[in-house]
Amino acid sequence: MAATQQRARELTDELVQHIYGTLVDETNITPREVVKGGSLGQGTAVDGEFDLDLIIITEDITLKQIMPDSNSEPDFSYWLNQLKRYLHATLASACRILTVTKHAVIFDYFGKTQGTGAIKVDMLISPYVQNLRELYYFLQQLKEEYQYNFSVCTSKWQVEFVSGQPNEVKDLIRKMKMWRNSIWTNPRTRPKSYLISLLVIKAFEKAKESGSSSAKDVTIKLQEMIRDHKTLNILWSRNYSEGYGGDLKIPADCLRSPRLLDPANPFNNMYTSGTSTQSTSGADDKWFEIAGHIATLDLREANGTKA
Repeated sequence: MAATQQRARELTDELVQHIYGTLVDETNITPREVVKGGSLGQGTAVDGEFDLDLIIITEDITLKQIMPDSNSEPDFSYWLNQLKRYLHATLASACRILTVTKHAVIFDYFGKTQGTGAIKVDMLISPYVQNLRELYYFLQQLKEEYQYNFSVCTSKWQVEFVSGQPNEVKDLIRKMKMWRNSIWTNPRTRPKSYLISLLVIKAFEKAKESGSSSAKDVTIKLQEMIRDHKTLNILWSRNYSEGYGGDLKIPADCLRSPRLLDPANPFNNMYTSGTSTQSTSGADDKWFEIAGHIATLDLREANGTKA
């Protein structure tokens, strides 16, 4: 059973406090910060579907430890297995571990306190990055296929970007997520939530520039953007200014349309990475699929779907 909004917040706070209080004793990993990401952390959760990314940021791991040289594949497995053992040792009766991927330990969290419902958690770990300049210049030394693996290091800035949007924008994001969920019932094949958030934010900005940011006008802008997806050229450069200069070498597909650059990471083109596919051709197919449904979107409706 999914948790209520209130229960989901309680479970999130309880889990974060548990990590701060016990992680170092069990693993020798000291959490400098635990970032609450996903829909719960960004303030865009849809009732009945609460996903939480918990990113443990630590100074006990360095970028070089994850990837000793530019030709080796990034490897988080040692630290993720430590986190899995930590959950077994300290929260065996409060969670159910589902799987361990290359980037996360995924589990359902029921909580230590009385209550009903659970939240799905992706627990990730990241080296502490003092600033984005440090990360960007590290990433440009890597093969393009490995750069995406370090998106976890930008999670703090991703969360700040979405959670800092006006409440009316976050409400529109929730509605578009509901619309998406009604079409793609399998979470593994649907457009990612972060992509949905970025599309709504940009559509809201475009509508506001045109003189009206009503739900109707934002819907129209979204429909235009998605139908003309091959010409998408979207980026926000407020974070890139810390490390984005003429000498920064970012991938070719991040320099030309179609592109929707992650506002925290100019090496991450969400046009491809946000579609649950692994290639530009696969992304094109997914965008055409989204475009085929976009006429049914209506952000004036409570569930985001045209009546």
